[in-house]
Amino acid sequence: MIIICDKCKTRFRLDTSLIKKTLFKVRCSKCKHVFSVDTSPKEDVYELKQTNIEPEKKVITICNHKGGVAKTSTCLNLGTSLSMMGKRVLLIDFDAQANLSLLLGQKNEFSFYEIVQKEIDILKVIKNVRTNLWLLPSNTRMALLAQQCLQQKDFGFFLRDALKPIKDHFDYILVDTPPSVKFFTPNALMAADFVIIPTQCEFLAMNGVLQTENIIKAVTKTHVLDYRVLITLFDNSNTASKVIYAKLQKKYESKILKTIINFDSKMQESQIVNEPIAYYDDKALSARQYHALAKEIEVL
Repeated sequence: MIIICDKCKTRFRLDTSLIKKTLFKVRCSKCKHVFSVDTSPKEDVYELKQTNIEPEKKVITICNHKGGVAKTSTCLNLGTSLSMMGKRVLLIDFDAQANLSLLLGQKNEFSFYEIVQKEIDILKVIKNVRTNLWLLPSNTRMALLAQQCLQQKDFGFFLRDALKPIKDHFDYILVDTPPSVKFFTPNALMAADFVIIPTQCEFLAMNGVLQTENIIKAVTKTHVLDYRVLITLFDNSNTASKVIYAKLQKKYESKILKTIINFDSKMQESQIVNEPIAYYDDKALSARQYHALAKEIEVL
């Protein structure tokens, strides 16, 4: 019997031979949360043994309703770190501003817009930009998708359907999204197996996490989707940042990723020369932190 902890979403295989009653409670061995498998109020508690049956996290959407929280930097540098660990990684620039494409030196290339318009095959759009790292670029024509496709049937599944023929070519697919919630966010979430919500430790960014969480909950009515919150651009010397970090930890508990990405001037330098931070300076603080994040994502 497969059981999912309703707090941390970890999956377990329960030995049914241990069950002596029809209704019972269990305790998650990962987060120690006790929850009911059925509605029986007072039953014996059985310890669960974790097994390697975690849901697939191949397509990871990086999303926050607020802009300026390092979504694009996270997509690029987490993807790069995963690729340097030997994983085949596809980055998808799903933003009409095309910042991810620009950071990788790709300008005015074909994009998801041309794929939707049936002008070009997806494999011909994807670019190999580094060892084990590919990019599906964006361009300004992407902005037309929201206007042209919102009235079409099943418009929220365009990205998911486009990825089906190529999904098995990659170990990870990371999707960079804009703040817009009209066309791009629903598509990115419906295509995703997992979501990372980057956020700064400031009030407006914290509100963006809440709004993004509400969008995810709306999507999960028809689509099982887990998420984690990633602290970015953190300033250890800022008292307000520390206070808001404490509030985020209290509110989201096990949903907060252990890895924190500090503000790092080396990151800004790497963007000027169109290099992921790990290629620009692998000893930089943010390079080491994104590598730690990649390892954390691997074992979630």
